[in-house]
This record gives sequence, structure tokens and C-alpha cells, in this order.
Amino acid sequence: MSFFPASWKHYSGKLLKADLTAGLIVAVVSIPLGLAFAIASGATPIQGLLTSVVAGSLVAIFGGSRFQIAGAAAALIPVLAAISLTAVNGFQDVMIAGMMAGVLLLLMGWLRFGKLIEYIPHPVVLGFTAGIAISIIATQLNNVLGLVAKTADGEKILAANGLVERLPKHEFFHENMLETFRHLTAVNGWAVLLTLITLAAIVYGPRLPYLKRVPGALIGLVVGTAVAMALDFPVETIASLFGQVPSSLPAPSLPEVSFSHLLELIRPAFTIAVLVAVEALLSAVVADNMSGDRHQSNRELLAQGAANILSPLFGGMPATGVIARTGTNILSGARTRMAGFSHAVFVLLVILVAAPLASGVPMAVLAAILIMVASKLGEFHHARHLLQHAPHADRAVFLATVSLTVFIDLTVAIEIGMVLASFLFIKHMSENTPAEVDLAGDSQYAGLVNKEGVCPQTMFKEAHGPLFFGVAKAFERTICTDMVCTKPSVVILRMSKVSMMDTTGQRALEGVLHHARRERQHVIFTRANPQVASMLGDLQADGLLADDAIVPNSDLALKTAMRHMDPDVCRCCTSRIFRECRLQPGGEDYPDSAAAAARPSGQQASTAAGPSGLPLASAGDAAA
Repeated sequence: MSFFPASWKHYSGKLLKADLTAGLIVAVVSIPLGLAFAIASGATPIQGLLTSVVAGSLVAIFGGSRFQIAGAAAALIPVLAAISLTAVNGFQDVMIAGMMAGVLLLLMGWLRFGKLIEYIPHPVVLGFTAGIAISIIATQLNNVLGLVAKTADGEKILAANGLVERLPKHEFFHENMLETFRHLTAVNGWAVLLTLITLAAIVYGPRLPYLKRVPGALIGLVVGTAVAMALDFPVETIASLFGQVPSSLPAPSLPEVSFSHLLELIRPAFTIAVLVAVEALLSAVVADNMSGDRHQSNRELLAQGAANILSPLFGGMPATGVIARTGTNILSGARTRMAGFSHAVFVLLVILVAAPLASGVPMAVLAAILIMVASKLGEFHHARHLLQHAPHADRAVFLATVSLTVFIDLTVAIEIGMVLASFLFIKHMSENTPAEVDLAGDSQYAGLVNKEGVCPQTMFKEAHGPLFFGVAKAFERTICTDMVCTKPSVVILRMSKVSMMDTTGQRALEGVLHHARRERQHVIFTRANPQVASMLGDLQADGLLADDAIVPNSDLALKTAMRHMDPDVCRCCTSRIFRECRLQPGGEDYPDSAAAAARPSGQQASTAAGPSGLPLASAGDAAA
């Protein structure tokens, strides 16, 4: 492992400028989100900013992805809010559970559990993220509608410290919805109007030519707050509900807790740890796809563990890697870990210099920001696609996970979602009987005229067995590694022995296709059964596969491949292993000599065992 001092050995002023610019932009994004996420989680506003400083700096320095940005996250809101509501000591128990989660994350990293996260099926991940998004939007209804605790005469109820009392919060979703509906007669129209103004600023502000590089959340924060102050809107603010935001840093403190109370917090800590791990590693994967980098999952878990232990100690809250901020970091030109570290420094400077200014931010403005974040977090367009096109089993798992996340508990949702996915898969496999396959013209490819040669531009792979969530990532990794090593112009994947494919397997093929697109390689699928062909057709409809990329047999696959080969390479090639090579540049010097180099009738494609039980038959020097 090379931690940040070694990796900065050749650091230059040019890199520093790029990293500081990216860090500043990410800090600008983190500040309004940190305030909003902290309040929605049951913490104080300053805790959200301190989390960006402590967790953000630690993960930037020691994390498994050099572009990862950590901090308070939308995905943690329902979990932290629920723990705060039901725990004996309120949010202090959330901080203790967060530290315990940090210890669990360190243990997961030390035991090299990073790869196990890959085995969570895509419908389960999509289900709990959609459920979390729905929960976040629901929790903001009171702020959108301007609802606070009032007397029978319509007067606001003030606490002993002079702050306005909020509506009572309950443990379950339906109870909170009923509480909101009971107070609909007290809706504050000014809060609703301010929410709409802020949403419009977030959506349309970045479309203006002079605001293209300004984050929508910041535009919404500034515009919404300015409108409320200029027109003196009678709405609740951070100051009226939580008091003034301090500009000083709290001293590190370790909360007192008994061993018996620690045992009570194990389950909440486990929930936080699992969610932090999943979100952080998903964010790292997104960073890999955007940057072409490759993260170290176990190192990321270790860094997240350290961050979640130290963040509560220094006044912060549980944190994880955040996809939106990590993506912003890369798109803003980040080059090294210094970008993430500088983001934490910039947030710290804001706390020391300008934190009290946040006190005047209206709650309706923060609600609008959270609603926009939740709508992106939920990936509702992916959910709609899954409900329309995925197998019935995946739909059932998704709907069960969403429902349990919203109405019961995230931990229960993940547990039951995993169990349900496993049972449905076993049921599907027990019903999946082998089909008769006509091997003529496929594994006995008749056009092989030089069995000793290897085509420098074509890679053949044959997958065996079901392509499902248990092997999907290993399949993707193996294929992509071979594509990097051999650098073919065309990859032909024979799918005749793939009995079925689920949406996680489909996502693995998406990864292969994205990799091929980056490397300017062409992928062709052949001999897929109807179920697999249907899911390949979805990829084709989404524009990830070319029109000629799905063919019925290897003969057509070779003819299609020839159209995508580099003619200059063919001109200098001396292998000429296929009959079709006669049609390539320079092929006229190599007549079709099947009699001289005919293939033995019993020869089969050589098969090598692939990872996780999914064999891959390499046929670069055998049948296509």
C-alpha cells in the first residue's frame, strides 16, 4: 500500500492547482448538503460540517480510492434518525453506534470482506436505496409545508430554550405520515412557495451560461435564503429550530457508556456498518468507471472504519463515501488524494470564519435540497426499468426490499432481501433443465484452416453456467483483464452454455461493454438462449451494443468480426487461421487450403475454469 506521502513523491504545482480547484468545488457542494443531512438525521447543523472535515480528510488520505469523498450521507439519514428517535440517550447513542460501526468496518477490512459486498444482488441494492430515498422525501414534508408544533389557538409552541418545537416524530413511516396529515390545516403557504423557488433554482440555475460550473445545491441555498430574507418570508430557519451555528470547534470527547448499553447498540451499529460499506464501495466503483482507476475495497473499509471511529470523537457523525461528491471531485479535475483532503480543509475554514451565516438558512430551502438529492439517490429510472424488464424473481426481491426499508427497518430489508433472492434463485435453478443444443457449425467451426495460429485481433471466450449475482463480478473482472492483456480488436463471447442471466449479470456485461468502449474494442455475442438473448436485447436497446453484436452462430460472428478488424494489422499478419482471412488485405497470398490444415473431427474448444465456478473456454487457437 502506498499512502499519501509516498504517492506525492513527484507532486507538482500543476497538480496542486488542479486538486485545490476540485477541492474547493467539492467543499461548496458539501456545505449545504452537510447542513441538510445533519438536521434530517437528528444531529445539529455543525455536526454535518465537522463530519466533512474529519471523515473527509481521513478517507481522502487513507482510502482505497484516491478520488473518494466521505461525509454525512443521504443514505444514512433514515437509519440515524430512527436510532436517535428510539435510543435512550438520543443522538449520543447514534455517535456511540457509529464508533462501534467503525470497529466493525475495521474488522471487515482486516478480514478482507471487501469482495463479499459484491455478492449483494442488484435488486436488493436498488431496493434499499429507493426505499431510503422515499423515506428522506417523506421526512421533509413537514419542512416543505412549514408545519411546527402549535397550540389550539394557532400559536407556536416554544421549548424552554426559546426554540420552536417541531412536530412529534414517531418510529414508523405510517405514524409520521398520519402526524403530518393531522396538521394539514396549519400549512404555511410561504414555506411551500419557498420550496418551489429553491427547487427551480437547483434545477434551472446550472443551465444558465454563467452558472454552469456552480453546483445546483449551492445556487438553491443562496437563492432560497436571499429570497426569504429580502421578502421577509415568515418561515422557520436553522436558528429558530436549532439555535445559532457555532464557529468554534468542540473538544474531543469520549461518551460514557456501560457494557450492557453497548450490547443494546450492536444491531444499530451493524446496520450502520453494512450501509457505510455498501455506499462507500458503490461510490468507489463509480469513481473507477469515471476515472479508469481501480480501487482497493479492503483498504477502503479500513479507512471508513477509522473515519467512523474518529468522526464522533471530534463532534461529527457517522459517515460514508458519497457518490455525488466523489463524482463532482472527478469531474472538477481532481488528480490525486490532495483534492479530497483540501475539500476538508476548505470546509474547516468555513466553520471557523462563516458558520454563523448558516443560522439564517430556512428549513424549506434545506428540504428542497434534500428532495433533489433523494430523487437522484433513489435511481427511480433504474427501478422503473427493472420493474418493466427484469425477471419476476428480481421484481419480487426489489419490491420486498423497498417495502421493508420504508415501513419496517433497513436491516430487516437487507436480510430478507438477500434470503428471498437466494431462495428464488435456487427455485429458478431447480426448474432450469438442460436444453438440446445443435453444435453443428458452432463448436465444430468448419472455417479453421490453420489450427496452430492465433489471431492477433480476435479473442474468443465461452461462458459456462448461470451468469448471476454470485459470479457476475468475477466474470466481468476476468473478461476485462483478458481484454487488457491481449488487446484484441474484437471479443466474441459464446453464450450457448449460459443457462440464465439475472440483472446483476446484465450489469456485469454492461461493465464489459463500457470497458470495451473505452478501449475501442467491439464485443459480439453468439448462441445465446432466448432468456439471455432478451437481456442482451435490452443492452442493445440502451445503445450499449451495436446492431450487429448479437448473432446466432460462430460463422456469422467471424464474418461480423472481420468488419471491425484493423486492415493494417491483417495486412502484416502471417497466421491466416480463418477461411475469411482470404478476404482481408494481403489474403490473396494465402489460398483456402482446408485439405492441408483441416481440423480433426473430434476436436473441441479447450475449457479453463474461471473464477467463482464460472468456466471460461478460451478458443483463440481453437473453435470459434
